Amino acid sequence: MSLQEFLTMGKHGLYVWSSYGMTLVVVVGLWLVFSWYKKQLIKKVKSQSTEKSSKARKIKTEQISE
Repeated sequence: MSLQEFLTMGKHGLYVWSSYGMTLVVVVGLWLVFSWYKKQLIKKVKSQSTEKSSKARKIKTEQISE
């Protein structure tokens, strides 16, 4: 079996290789989108965490001063 025969796959090569290509595009696209989403979610959680801790410090300060 030659490389040319392997790539053409009995005249089905275009369908097979385009299917592999589309699958690769979709998988890489999903990986990029979810990586971006994960970064955004981590930023949001960190900002909420710092917001809560600053509110807690403010409440403690108010209680101590009273």
